[in-house]
Amino acid sequence: MKLTTTDHLHTLHRSPLIMAPILLAFYRHLQETKNNILLSYLVLPFVLHESTAIYLHRVNDRYSLRTMCSDKTRVAGVHKRIHSLRQVTNVTLMNLVNAGYLIIGDDLIVRATKKTFPPLNGMVQQVASARNLAKLFENSDAPHVYKLLGIAQL
Repeated sequence: MKLTTTDHLHTLHRSPLIMAPILLAFYRHLQETKNNILLSYLVLPFVLHESTAIYLHRVNDRYSLRTMCSDKTRVAGVHKRIHSLRQVTNVTLMNLVNAGYLIIGDDLIVRATKKTFPPLNGMVQQVASARNLAKLFENSDAPHVYKLLGIAQL
């Protein structure tokens, strides 16, 4: 199979090196709960989706996970987006752990270390959206979030 220019651009835009600051920002601001590694599969599908990213960028204390899910355009197709970004999420998470930015405990709790990631130009909005997504997940555990989204399995 011959790859086209579009295929190569898609690969570059979804590179684990580019996605790393997004996942790291999410876990730096996420409250530690059991099995929070499962929430990593939701970060990229929400932060990279235009409708949801706009919402996440302007989140404040009044907003909640329920208000985000109330508008169906924000969560429509999330299962398909999770599936398409699963491999990138896995590789990004593995790279962050190997580089010492994240630690995964025995109880599948992901913890951020003190090590800082160099800022990437053009990623400010995505990193802010990831931080705000962590705020929305603050009082919820992974099974509750997946149930609210209507996702039965990964």
